[in-house]
Amino acid sequence: MKKIRSTTFTLAILVVISMSLITMSGLVQGYSNDIMVTKPNNLSNPIPPISEEAYSLLSNYTYGFNATAVVNRTVEMQTYGSLGLIDSIEVNILGNERMTYFNYTLPNINVANITFASFRVSNASYVGIGNSTAMRTYTLQRYINYTTFMVPFNLDLTSIGQGAQYFINVYIEFAYPYTYTMFNTEQVLKYEELTYPLINNIPIVDGLVWIEKQGGDIFLDDEEHTTTPNNSTEGILLITDAETGLLKWSNITREPFNYSQSYADDLMLNVYLSSVSAGGDVENPANTILFKSSDVYRKIEIDPFGLVKITESQTLVFLGPKKPDDYNEIDLKPYALNAFPIIMPINATVIDLYDEVGSLNQIYQVENLIYTPGAYNQRPSVFLDHDALIIFPRTPLFYGDQMVFTIVYRVHLDTFLTKETGSINYKFEFEPCSVVNWTIDELKVDVILPKGAVYQEIQYNNPDPYQDMFVSYDKKFKFTSLGFKRIMSFKFTTFSGNDNAPVIISYRYSRLNILITYFLQVIVVGVVFAIYLGIRWSTKKAKDLAIDESDKEFIPVEEIEEFVKQYEEILSIRERLRETRSKLAAKKLKAKAGKDLIAKLEKRQRIEEEELKTTKESLIAIGGRYKENVQKIEIAERKLYEERRNLRMLQQEYRVKKNMTRESYMKLFRERQQTIEKLKNEINSHLITLRMLLEP
Repeated sequence: MKKIRSTTFTLAILVVISMSLITMSGLVQGYSNDIMVTKPNNLSNPIPPISEEAYSLLSNYTYGFNATAVVNRTVEMQTYGSLGLIDSIEVNILGNERMTYFNYTLPNINVANITFASFRVSNASYVGIGNSTAMRTYTLQRYINYTTFMVPFNLDLTSIGQGAQYFINVYIEFAYPYTYTMFNTEQVLKYEELTYPLINNIPIVDGLVWIEKQGGDIFLDDEEHTTTPNNSTEGILLITDAETGLLKWSNITREPFNYSQSYADDLMLNVYLSSVSAGGDVENPANTILFKSSDVYRKIEIDPFGLVKITESQTLVFLGPKKPDDYNEIDLKPYALNAFPIIMPINATVIDLYDEVGSLNQIYQVENLIYTPGAYNQRPSVFLDHDALIIFPRTPLFYGDQMVFTIVYRVHLDTFLTKETGSINYKFEFEPCSVVNWTIDELKVDVILPKGAVYQEIQYNNPDPYQDMFVSYDKKFKFTSLGFKRIMSFKFTTFSGNDNAPVIISYRYSRLNILITYFLQVIVVGVVFAIYLGIRWSTKKAKDLAIDESDKEFIPVEEIEEFVKQYEEILSIRERLRETRSKLAAKKLKAKAGKDLIAKLEKRQRIEEEELKTTKESLIAIGGRYKENVQKIEIAERKLYEERRNLRMLQQEYRVKKNMTRESYMKLFRERQQTIEKLKNEINSHLITLRMLLEP
């Protein structure tokens, strides 16, 4: 009773003191936060609502030759299944009608796949227009067959008239606007769209279309895969440049667009591409690959003393061909996903990389066309000031296959952080995701600010109206460091590489914050520890004075003897079972005699294990070192079981799959055997420890 009261008293004092000091620490930091923080609202782009309209002849549109347009269209069939559509449009106003909006229309063939859209307008020339600010005030209207983007010529919505000349740059990204088939054991992609944009009120007087593919892809044009339009199309010239791998159409014209027309009235662009996934530089594949991430979670932890720790988890989904009937793991299938890159900041240090099975091995190869399943390789990237982490899945991915993996790496803080001169204001600038080329269904990012930092504001300069960013701010108490974590949480949906615009978090971080956050924690821990040692010392002195012969340790001799005896008997039975099964498999024992002996031994083992269970519970109930020894034996026994199972799997894998050399197999076999012997010795040592307690 005295011992229980003393322990309870000690714990009560510790809890009271700790909670008091921790509360004080939390109040100090919380007070600063309440005054300085302005919580962000939803940062969705200020785009007017989309109208869902069906075409009506009563719509207020007129058609005539009040202007002309010259259109140059470039189609980029990009590496990871996305496609970029770039239209450069020169508009010349000829008539007297005043125009405020430029109406750019697409058929609804691929509109549902749009992940990014930007419009840039200039009344000077195309020079530098790609670096100008994209328009963020346009609206769009969805009709049954078409979608129209209404782009103002001027930011102040003033109209333009006769003699005006404007230049418009349109960039739209589509995620996976392809259909695919297998042809002669290769993947064939088909891309279909109108040959030109549809421009309300304005005829196209001259048009040029280019299609660019990946380096190793091959354009097809045969009876089964016919490129359209072709040279038989009136007035249009098709040029195929095999050397550069480009398709080019010239001399394209079109009357002013009218919604009552159907696709049949227009020229359909049909392009077929023979595409495989492997070959060339893995980071910059020469072929189009179809895959995406269904979800990505990133945690960015800022360490104020010089490092940023980033944990990134992805679920990768392959959208290419299905697994063929003749597939085997030895032959590399070029149309499967065998490797892919993750782009990281330069000089990033990878701490860990693992998938659902376990950690992947690091390899130090840089040669092309070398695939090592279940491995990764970090090297300089083709992107300036970045590293590429090349990941090799354990098995090639086919249609619908997923790979869930997590990367943990560190980067120097100065890669992201800047400080205003002579102030305590900091700006942490980062890209939401490391991905640059494929699409993510849902992206979540948590940025954990340094403890004591005071959040101010956030900026996200992405011109894409298809992308909304949802932000929340939270404080969570972390007991292990006696302080609060300030967490900025971001959420994006249908996130593409073009949405990977910088996010800037501004916060204040002074020496006072550091003092409150870190030194107060040291003081709190020191005071609590000193009080604990004082109480522990006084309690021990009092207990030493009160000790007598009746307090000597009680040793449960009978339970220990019974436990050791029963456990050794079970070990002996298990060993005989293994020997019998081995002899039976080697046909050194008659089948019937062997099976009868195994049945008798298994029955005897079950009886002994039931009796051991009762003895074990009695010994554990006594507590102290007896309970600890029993638990150590149980842990070692479980490990021993796992190692024996791993050894059997290794033997089976070597015999059946033949996916390793004999030298590698023998090395792994010896390592497993050594681990098994070590665990058996560990169990024996715990039994010897218990036996020694029985000696006088």
